[in-house]
Amino acid sequence: MPATVFVTQDSPGRNFFPALKYGELVPLFPGNAQVVLSATPTIRSLKTKLKNFNDEDFLLLTGDPVIMGLSITIALELNLGRAKLLKWDRQERDYFPVTINLHEKG
Repeated sequence: MPATVFVTQDSPGRNFFPALKYGELVPLFPGNAQVVLSATPTIRSLKTKLKNFNDEDFLLLTGDPVIMGLSITIALELNLGRAKLLKWDRQERDYFPVTINLHEKG
């Protein structure tokens, strides 16, 4: 199964092209989405959109900090405490993977 890069929020003016080498880009929310009074609708939506999140996939965090935090939390919950994030490096002008494993010992 090919990898998917879940972009937390689409940003029409932002160039995510360098992340394509990690997989297909799939935005989770439009750029104008905000969590305002209740996170429940956002949580429900993320659980549906990330239901197949696995060790091959990545999260590219952008936009509303609450959406970013919820995306990480749900990805970790659905994938046994494991997730990969893409971190932007300004100097290299590229994304680099950061692996999270909540259950890793050492």
